[in-house]
Amino acid sequence: MHAEQRLIGGDMRFIAQQCTNLANLTLQYCHINTRRLDILCSGIPRVQNLTFKLCRGINSGSIAMRLSRLPQLTHLDISVHAQERGQSDWRDEHMVMLLTQCQLLRHLKIMGPDLSHIHLLGLERHLVPLALESLHLVRTFISEDGLANLLRKSPSVLRLNLLHSANWTTTVQVIAQNCNKLRTLELRNSRSIGTAAFDALFRGCGLLTYLDLSNTLIQDVAVFAMAHYCPQLQVLDLTGCTRMTQVGFMELVNTLNRLSELRVGGCTRVTIAGLSGSVPWACRGTLQVLDVSWVGIKVHKDPFDTFLQHLASLRRLKRLLLDQEVSQNPMVLRFLEAASAVYLSVAPAISRIQLAS
Repeated sequence: MHAEQRLIGGDMRFIAQQCTNLANLTLQYCHINTRRLDILCSGIPRVQNLTFKLCRGINSGSIAMRLSRLPQLTHLDISVHAQERGQSDWRDEHMVMLLTQCQLLRHLKIMGPDLSHIHLLGLERHLVPLALESLHLVRTFISEDGLANLLRKSPSVLRLNLLHSANWTTTVQVIAQNCNKLRTLELRNSRSIGTAAFDALFRGCGLLTYLDLSNTLIQDVAVFAMAHYCPQLQVLDLTGCTRMTQVGFMELVNTLNRLSELRVGGCTRVTIAGLSGSVPWACRGTLQVLDVSWVGIKVHKDPFDTFLQHLASLRRLKRLLLDQEVSQNPMVLRFLEAASAVYLSVAPAISRIQLAS
């Protein structure tokens, strides 16, 4: 069920009385207060997936005690209204109650509220591990202590998203120490992570299959560690990683033999030499999506022969992303004519400022 705009008390009561078998509920742009939420939660005990999208009045105090009445709740998605983001009405004790009382909760997504003061010390007194498998904390700036306490109590976490948060070197080390089962990790735009932290991350999270490090400052040394310690990678996004050179790129394609998607668009230090190595790509039997737009190719100077041979060897390639200049090269056009199964996407122009940032 999907409810939009304002729900008054009578509407909440109607849902509670008439939708007792409801399993999925999304409330969007609604104003929520504790009384209305009391009415709602008293009548939907079978809800498994609950989403509050840009609702007003949602904070830890309003939801913790009430959502604990939903014994089958497994997915909780909270997107705080823009006018209430950054407010410190999320409290430590309420967050601990929410996490420990919703015992079947496997997926938790919180976007927007300021959690920089949250430390979750109360989790240490809780003997039973949390059931969390998927954790998305977007624009929350959760403290390192809070994240460490949460991850220590969540041994089953497989997917972690910390976008637009304060992802420092120590934060990444916390992930490395507590998430050895991790399969999916998104840390894009985290530009304060050093090489040593990346190395620790890849050593500690060797089961990763999906990794998004786009617009980070990862360098070749860390890329080598990634290729060595994370052999199961299937989807890798390094878009805008301008510190990586062709040496790092060659290590990736020569080592990772399970890649199905590789994005290095905007990596201006990846030159034609990196795209034209003599070693056959290890991912030639698996790669389906390749983004090499706006890399360091000099269209009117560089030879394309070996690069196109590598592209031709990609037996499962379905989508190729190039910039406008490269896509109009005569040799590239002939390759695309012959490779009828490959769909070409022309990436929009990237300004010099974007590439340098």
